[in-house]
Amino acid sequence: TLMSSTDRLNEDVDIHNASLQSAKQELELMEPDNSIVRLQSELVTNITRVVESNRRLENDLVVSRFKLENQAQELDRTRKEARTDALCNVGNRKAVDENLQFMVSRYHSEQQASFGLMLIDIDHFKRINDTFGHQAGDEVLTSIAVALKECVRPEDFVGRLGGDEFCILLDGLTSADAELVGARIRSTVELYDFSINDSGQSTVVTMSMGLAVMRPEDDAVAIYERADQALYKSKQLGRNRLYTISSEHDEGLTSTNSEPVFDESLGRSYEDFKASLTSDD
Repeated sequence: TLMSSTDRLNEDVDIHNASLQSAKQELELMEPDNSIVRLQSELVTNITRVVESNRRLENDLVVSRFKLENQAQELDRTRKEARTDALCNVGNRKAVDENLQFMVSRYHSEQQASFGLMLIDIDHFKRINDTFGHQAGDEVLTSIAVALKECVRPEDFVGRLGGDEFCILLDGLTSADAELVGARIRSTVELYDFSINDSGQSTVVTMSMGLAVMRPEDDAVAIYERADQALYKSKQLGRNRLYTISSEHDEGLTSTNSEPVFDESLGRSYEDFKASLTSDD
């Protein structure tokens, strides 16, 4: 807004200068009699001073606009940093809260299409950390964030709530879309290459997901609580699945595969861990 005002002021100065220059030329071309010679001289002198002052103002405005633009870019960079998770390069908890409140308010004020809130937990993430170390855990989190962003559209929002908990805001989502979205995310993550430490080792990761679709009576707290209930239900049913609450009657949309059992006795390699997750036990 400040830069826009500066531009308008600069344009006004240009117009003012053009008018003054025209008036000055007309005065200088007049054939004055003795009664107005002094007045003519004073007018020309004053117009010259105003034009010079306006030129200085123009230069000041150019400098000010340059500084304002740099400050605006710095503010934008700082704002993004304050709302970005440093590890995963997705929105942080502050960004999640702001985007959720915006979408709820937009839904109520503009009668926009519905949207979905999906909460995600990585299954047995603590065991990954305990078995392979926190660096490996961080790499898994980073890869999960990349995979989630690949699964959604540019208008959707991916954020990290903390730890191994993620969140997706799905713009325009309806109940009919829920199973498709969950299946796409689940299959993408299951097939994703979670390589670790450039060592040639990799693991598979599964996720439990809870999805709530916006209702007319919802506020931000209500839809979040319902998504959290759906996530709890997903874990209760065996993990590695999506559970959706999209209507007055809870509707569970779950994967057909139950979660494999992690076996501590299988050793400490990623290959053994991967085998344990894909076993039929």
